[in-house]
Amino acid sequence: MNETESILIKRCQSGCQESFDLLYKQYHSTVLQIARKVMGNEQDAEDAVQEIFARVLNRINQFRYEASFSSWLRVLATNVCRDMLRKKNRHPMKSFEDMSADSEAKITTESSSISQEEELIMEELLENLKEKINLLKKDHQKLIILRYIDGLSYEKIAELVGCSQGQVKSRLHQARKKLRRVCQSLRTEHEG
Repeated sequence: MNETESILIKRCQSGCQESFDLLYKQYHSTVLQIARKVMGNEQDAEDAVQEIFARVLNRINQFRYEASFSSWLRVLATNVCRDMLRKKNRHPMKSFEDMSADSEAKITTESSSISQEEELIMEELLENLKEKINLLKKDHQKLIILRYIDGLSYEKIAELVGCSQGQVKSRLHQARKKLRRVCQSLRTEHEG
């Protein structure tokens, strides 16, 4: 993050509307590109962009300079789009349903209700996993989200967080181990 951008963000955090307008202009095309990719059509993407920047305005004080602003914004934008799709009972590209489209064509009408039930279970499991991810340190959260939720390559993650691909792999390994421990300790507490 360059010094000018850092100053701009600090001014936004102080409530400066002009600084927010400058950030909006600077990142609008990036956010629109993310929204188009996730939402699947132009109208929904435009709606998502408005919601994303409304959330940026509301959450700008949560930005802690631990990563680049563009990385923080990318994660926020992706999450907003996914929330909007979930509310519309639609699914983002590359969802579980997309991956199994061929097998779904063979499902009978009788078993389609089971498919909906399985989908609800998967959503519940994903929410449960997100809660556990939130218990990790911020840098581990970010790596897990970028790799396993956003589906970014090691190369792209390395570029976003400013380190080598080897460091990304190593840190992801550590993050997965911590996540496994969190899940095991919560399971032990629940059973005990």
